[in-house]
Amino acid sequence: MKRTVSGMDAYAKILSTALPEKTETYTPISHSSVINRVRSEIFKAGFVINGEDYRCTNDGQIALGTLRMNYKADPDIELSANFTNSYNKQLAFRFNLGGLVKVCMNGMMLNNNTFDKFKRVHKGAADLLAEGIISDYINNAGEYWDSLVEHKDSMKGILLSTTAQHDILGELFFKKEVLNTMQLNSIKKELVKPSFDYKVDSDSAWALYNHITLALKDSHPSDWMEDQVKVHEVFSNMLDLDPEEETIDDVIDELIEENPTISVDDVLEEIENERIL
Repeated sequence: MKRTVSGMDAYAKILSTALPEKTETYTPISHSSVINRVRSEIFKAGFVINGEDYRCTNDGQIALGTLRMNYKADPDIELSANFTNSYNKQLAFRFNLGGLVKVCMNGMMLNNNTFDKFKRVHKGAADLLAEGIISDYINNAGEYWDSLVEHKDSMKGILLSTTAQHDILGELFFKKEVLNTMQLNSIKKELVKPSFDYKVDSDSAWALYNHITLALKDSHPSDWMEDQVKVHEVFSNMLDLDPEEETIDDVIDELIEENPTISVDDVLEEIENERIL
């Protein structure tokens, strides 16, 4: 028997699975209330839902939902609202924005100090779903969306050597433990004969990114969001997708390090003369 169910079968299973009883230490959140809340918050924010996709475990205990929104126009991606919820007391309710690649419906998810996920343990007033939090995420999606588009466009222009591709895959397999051997075989096949046309050079970082996220569609519903985040983190770090802006202090430090005898005044004069800033 399959570990997971997807599509309309998953949606039916999600809605039909019985909600566990509330106890002093456990407050269940119904899958249906999560779906209704996310839909409601998207509508209240003024956006239309373009489509919904669901996956769950075959017993319906863990649910994963992705709702696509008509946010801002981009030829490659669209904004999504994503959640995981569980009835097995092993997984907290989680919500995060993300992106979906239009041609293949692959995921794309940032999660760092600026863009963190919302997480609520199933205790106390968890059934209230922290009213307003999901709305805040959606209403303040501008910076998140801009970063998604910027990273995507950067990856489209980066060509990777075979060694660089292997370094990324090795990081995800050995260190991050995101990929398993079956997913690596899937990625290997995609590198030879891609299932989709990503409109980029076959050696581009964007192509490899999509080969990997396509393989992640086989991830367990409880792991999918975290796996997406780890993949994006590896690409961002290894390809420097978020370079730190160089300040005047950084320039001064670099020049002094190159010439320890130079004075600060001389450094400032050199900066002015060479129009470094």
